Amino acid sequence: MSLTTQVAPPLALAPEHHTLREWRLLFTRLPTPSREALPGRYRAELLGPSWFQGFAHRLLGVLGMRGWWGKDIAPGGREGANLVNRVGGIWRAVPLVIREGTSRVDGRTSLQVEYTPEVGRQWRPWVDELRWLEGRTLLAMTHLELPVLRHLTFPFLLHRESSSPA
Repeated sequence: MSLTTQVAPPLALAPEHHTLREWRLLFTRLPTPSREALPGRYRAELLGPSWFQGFAHRLLGVLGMRGWWGKDIAPGGREGANLVNRVGGIWRAVPLVIREGTSRVDGRTSLQVEYTPEVGRQWRPWVDELRWLEGRTLLAMTHLELPVLRHLTFPFLLHRESSSPA
């Protein structure tokens, strides 16, 4: 089911102002959001060098989420879905759950976006850790929950749409 009948702007590409290491350091200084503050529709913005952003777009397509646009988090902050930009608008795609866990970035308790077995094996190892950057923007650090790769994290922003609750 489409969430809108209008075609949304493409996933925004962030300027290369910070290195991946700087984003990781910033993440350690940010507060963990409460579940109650999370619900809403978020537009994603990839961070890091342009080569990495291009790689991430291609990887998302290969994994079945071509046109990834962001995330929609349901009231209660326990579940939601990834959003994709397709003909006819923004569509709900891969469902997600939000759990409390220990951050792979700094060891603090954090809220983490995870995927259940029903979504397919390709999404099971992916985890997105969330922290508030400012007002309506989350800084997320994604990693693969696989040996050797657990501590390799990549940043992206989630900007809450103005029509979503604050």
